[in-house]
Amino acid sequence: MTASPQTPLFIVSTGRSGSTMLSDLLSLHPDILSLSELFNALHPLGFQKDPVDGPTFWSVLSEPRPRHTAWLRLMERGLVIDEFRYPVASALRFRDTGIPPLLAMTLPPLTDHPDALHDELGMFVQSLPQDRVHRQYLRVFQWLCTRLGRRFWCERSGASLGLVHPLSHFFPDAKFIHVFRDGREFAVSASRFPLMRMGMISAMFKRKFGSAPYLAPAYEVPEDLPPEWRGLVPESFDVEVFQNFALPIEPIGSAWSEMIAVGLSLLEKLPAERVLHVRYESMLEAPHAELQRIVRFMDPGLDNPAWLIQAAGRVRKNPPKWVSLPDEERARLESACAPGMALLRRFS
Repeated sequence: MTASPQTPLFIVSTGRSGSTMLSDLLSLHPDILSLSELFNALHPLGFQKDPVDGPTFWSVLSEPRPRHTAWLRLMERGLVIDEFRYPVASALRFRDTGIPPLLAMTLPPLTDHPDALHDELGMFVQSLPQDRVHRQYLRVFQWLCTRLGRRFWCERSGASLGLVHPLSHFFPDAKFIHVFRDGREFAVSASRFPLMRMGMISAMFKRKFGSAPYLAPAYEVPEDLPPEWRGLVPESFDVEVFQNFALPIEPIGSAWSEMIAVGLSLLEKLPAERVLHVRYESMLEAPHAELQRIVRFMDPGLDNPAWLIQAAGRVRKNPPKWVSLPDEERARLESACAPGMALLRRFS
């Protein structure tokens, strides 16, 4: 099968909003290649070189990112990071050299042989002539479609609302599916999610000690680090300490509101017909109708009744958890999320 050119399509969200579920459901479609976490995996180098030749572009795609090596060492100590899709037992061979970013997150869901696919992709990319970086990405996406027998691709990265600006700049005709969720439920989920906990704990370290862990394999432990924080640093990481470390939930709600405000301001600059807003709770309540709406927005030719029945059947209810918070904490969270919730009300 030869994939034909298409309008670029990106699924964006604040994270913890159902975009992973949507990507997994789209991957069941026989015609859709759903690429997960590609631009997240490549951050911060994804768009820094433009134009770019094939060998240099492959270095962008394959150069290990220090944070992934740091994650590996935490996973070796028992931390579970679902977004890291490469088998941990095999990934430990990259403990010292670093794992190529596409192997860490993007290629494993596409094939049982991600290393072989990575090698094939490398040969293709290194043969490319110099060109604008966005056209190099389009060549990669089309190559993957052809190689894996799909005819339509989309890319989804978690917490990617902040990527709308570079994506709409480099892909000016792109379409966007914005997946959003009740901000109060986002905050509860984010407070328990390892990668977001890392980000929040890193920010606390940065404020208190001037440097942050989890961004590189090695971390110089501050001399004045309190004993109760020592289980958080990579050199003495303790999963139980990490999971139980108290994080205030109100700032998470405030950060969510800010992300929503910035993301919507970027999306509103695009023609309305190129943006689809999808409420996570609506996908849970009416998966058949919402999934059909999504694929028809992507391309009317993707209508597939058999896939729709299969995908909708995999959606499970997820009762809200924020309502169980203590009264005072719940009230503060509601106040923090109110600005973002107000902005999203017109899409609900």
